[in-house]
Amino acid sequence: MSRAAVYIRTDPEGKLPSREEQQATLEGFAARLGHEIVARYEDLDAQGAFLYHRPGLKAAIGNIKEEEDWEVLLVALPRCISETETAVHEFVHKFSLYNNRVESPERGWEEFLADMKAYRREMSRR
Repeated sequence: MSRAAVYIRTDPEGKLPSREEQQATLEGFAARLGHEIVARYEDLDAQGAFLYHRPGLKAAIGNIKEEEDWEVLLVALPRCISETETAVHEFVHKFSLYNNRVESPERGWEEFLADMKAYRREMSRR
């Protein structure tokens, strides 16, 4: 059983599922995968582009760098991290450096990692 944290972000425009919908999705997802939820982070009504302007997400990043209380961060949708793929790839890269991972019902860690590596290869060609 992996120790997991959940991250919930809602947005002022209502494009993301509600806090309650995300929580139910993540609890079911964690149960199916056998993850024990040990931490929760939230940024409610937060804009979608900038990762480091969100206290909940910054706390999750701080945990992987210093406390190491959990191994996997669960998100209901990849766009709950950010609405821009560049920011999602940056976030995945940071997690990979600390041997942590991000998972969602839509995209598992291996897919997040493969997408990030493909993006980095493409950017290095420019």
